Amino acid sequence: MRRLGEFFAEKVRRWLPDSFSFAIILTFVSMLMAVIITRTSASNLMLSWYKGFWIFLEFSMQMALIVVLGYAVGTSPVFTRFFDWLAQRIKTPLGVYLTVLIVGGITAYIYWGFTVAVAVLAMEMARRVKKVDYRFLGACVYASLMPTVFGLSITAPLLMNTPKNKFIELGLVDRTYPPAETIFSGFSLITLAITVVVVIGTMLLMRPRTIDPEWDMAEKIEKGELVLDEQKSMAQAAQTDLMPADKVDRSRILTIFTCICGFAYILYHFGTKGSKGIDLNSINFTFLIFGLAFWGRPTAFARAILDAVRGVASIIVQFPFYAGIMGIFMFTGLSKVIADWLVSFSNEVTFGWFAFVTACIINMFIPSAGGEWMVIGPTLLTAAKEIGYPIGKLIMAYSYGDMCTNLIQPFWTLVFIPVLCKLTNIRARDIMGYTAALCLVWFVVLSIVILVS
Repeated sequence: MRRLGEFFAEKVRRWLPDSFSFAIILTFVSMLMAVIITRTSASNLMLSWYKGFWIFLEFSMQMALIVVLGYAVGTSPVFTRFFDWLAQRIKTPLGVYLTVLIVGGITAYIYWGFTVAVAVLAMEMARRVKKVDYRFLGACVYASLMPTVFGLSITAPLLMNTPKNKFIELGLVDRTYPPAETIFSGFSLITLAITVVVVIGTMLLMRPRTIDPEWDMAEKIEKGELVLDEQKSMAQAAQTDLMPADKVDRSRILTIFTCICGFAYILYHFGTKGSKGIDLNSINFTFLIFGLAFWGRPTAFARAILDAVRGVASIIVQFPFYAGIMGIFMFTGLSKVIADWLVSFSNEVTFGWFAFVTACIINMFIPSAGGEWMVIGPTLLTAAKEIGYPIGKLIMAYSYGDMCTNLIQPFWTLVFIPVLCKLTNIRARDIMGYTAALCLVWFVVLSIVILVS
C-alpha cells in the first residue's frame, strides 16, 4: 500500500495543474463532450455556459457560508485552545496522522466546513513533532473529510429535506426525505463504519517510510530555516482610550442579545421539527450564532469572517466556472445523455451502483455535491421510480460517488490549503497522490457494499 501511495504521489505532483487551471481545462473538455455527444450548436453551447454562471447564486452563497462559518467557528478561541492543548500531547508522527484523521473525521461528520480548523490542528502538530511528512499530513486532512458524506452537512440529503425544493416543484418527488431515510438509515450507518476502517487503515499503511527534510516542518523550525509569524490579534489600545463607537463594536452586550435570540430560534426550530429541520439554511444559521458566541465580540467575529473570506477567495472565483460547466451539462442535455446511458444497463440490484458511478464521473466536472445533484438528480430520480429503487438509498449512493472522486478533484483543497501554506508553500498536487490511491481503494470497497446491500 505504501508503494501504491508513493507511485500516485509522484505522478500527481508531476502532472496535476493548479485548481483554477484544472477548472478551465474541464470547461473545454465539457464543451467538447457536449458538441460530440449532443451535437449542440456553438451558439447554444455558449449560451448554456453563460447561463450556468448565474443560475445558482443562492446555492453558491449557501456553499460559501458553509466554508466561511466553518472557518470562523473552527478558528475561534474555544477551538484553538483545545487544538493547542491536544497538539502538545502528541509526540510521534503516527500519532499526528491518526489524530488528524480521527479529529477531522468527527468534526467533518458534524460540519464539513470544520476542515479549516483541522488544518490548523495539523499545522500546530507539524510544528512540534519531527519526522512528520507535511505533504502526507495534508492528505490526511483531505481524507478526514470523507465522513462528511454521512454527516449533518452533506448537501444532497439536506436539499431533499428542504421544503418546496426544486425536485418537489418539478413533480419528481411528492415529499421531502428526512435524515432517517438518508444519513441516519441503516445502510448509511453500516457504510460509515466500513468507511472509517478503510480510510484510517489505508492512510496509515501509506504513510511515508522516509521523510524528505524539505517537508519536516519541526526540523526546519529547530534549525532556524523556517521563521514563523507569531503575531496574534490583540487589543490595540486600552479600553479607556477607545472612542464610544469602538466600545460599542467591542461590547459583549450586542453578542449576548443576538445569541439569546438566535439560540431561542434554534431550540424552537429543532424542537418542533427534529431531524427533519436539518437543511442548508438551518445549518448555516446555527453555526452563525455559535460562531458569534465563541468569539464573544462583534468585531472579533467580523475579523474572523474577513480572514475566512480571504481563505476561500479562490473558491469564490472558481465556483462560477464550475457553475458554467453545470450549465453546459444541464442545458445541452449532456448530463441526461450520460446518466441515461449508464442507467440503461441497470436493474433494481445494480441501479444504486450505476448511480454511484455516474456521480463519480460527473463530479469531476461539477465538484459541488448540491450543484451536481441539481444537474443529474432529475434523471436519477425518474429512473429510480421506474425501477423501484428506494429514493433515500439512491440519494446516499449518489453522495458516495460525489465524495469518491472529490479525492482526485483539487477544488475543495482550496478550503484548507491556505492554512497549511502558513508554514510552507504547499499545493494540491503535493497531497493528492495519496488521496488518489485512497480513492481507488474506497471505490472498490463501496462498489461491493452498494451491490450486496
